[in-house]
Amino acid sequence: MTITEQPGQLQITQDEQPLASLHYLCLSDTSWVLEQIFVRPSQSATMLADQLINRFTQLATTANVTVKLLDPYAKRYFSQHPEEQAILAANQLPVTGDAAVKPVALHLEHTEEE
Repeated sequence: MTITEQPGQLQITQDEQPLASLHYLCLSDTSWVLEQIFVRPSQSATMLADQLINRFTQLATTANVTVKLLDPYAKRYFSQHPEEQAILAANQLPVTGDAAVKPVALHLEHTEEE
C-alpha cells in the first residue's frame, strides 16, 4: 500500500487501485479543514482511515496550521487521541457526550392552501 499526496487530497492505493482517500481544504496559510474520509467498503476502514489521519496530522504539524474537522470519523479519532489535538482549531463540534451534535427530525408544517 502506498499513500500518495496531491493538493487537498491523500490517497492510499494498492496495485494502482484506490482503497481510501482523505480530502481537505486549505482555507489560508494558517487554517485547514479536514472535509471527508472515504474507504472502500471491502477494506478495513479503521486501519486505512487512521493511516490517512496520521499522515494528514504530520502535514498539518509541518505546515504549522490549525485544523477544523467536518468528517465524523476524524472527530471521533481526535477525541480518542488527545495527544494529537494540538493542531485542532478551537470550538470544534463534539461527537460524544451530552453536548454532541445529534440528528434533528424536521417537522415541516404544510402552509399551502388546498
